[in-house]
Amino acid sequence: MDTRTQTLPPGWRIEATGPFPGSRACVLRLTHADGLEAVWEIEHGSTQCEAVKQLAAAMALTGESYRPEDEGSPPLLST
Repeated sequence: MDTRTQTLPPGWRIEATGPFPGSRACVLRLTHADGLEAVWEIEHGSTQCEAVKQLAAAMALTGESYRPEDEGSPPLLST
């Protein structure tokens, strides 16, 4: 597997979250500054959800992993 550092192009953000209490899904979201989004909602317990949880944990270890809070929503992880 290629383990070189990967970055997103300027203007893009990635978020990896979940599952949250009351939710059975993990969420992976790519967002562009102009509002374009790609969202994957993945069932809890799947291999893909485990990968999203590991990504979220790895992102939390960096000093730049949390995006500013939106009004009325919990903080989400991002790069």
